[in-house]
Amino acid sequence: MVSLRLLIGVASAVLAFALPSAAHAASVVVPDDCAKAMAVAEMAEKDYEDTVKWYQDLIAQGGHPGIVGEQAVADAKADLDRTASQAQRICGT
Repeated sequence: MVSLRLLIGVASAVLAFALPSAAHAASVVVPDDCAKAMAVAEMAEKDYEDTVKWYQDLIAQGGHPGIVGEQAVADAKADLDRTASQAQRICGT
């Protein structure tokens, strides 16, 4: 009898902890959050385009951007990918 009470108590505790987390996981997307995420992604895209243009202009003028220039382009691309993915996740599209 004691083991049955223990089993029921454990099951109740597990259920009590599972319900709030399930409700939290199904949060509603607020349109403002989507708009903010899209704005950040668009800024990252503009930054990436500007960085690539700077890189290409430097090469066209006979310069060599070196590792620092290549890393700047790579960082801008990574930021673009991250923000676009985050906007897609938040907006659900």
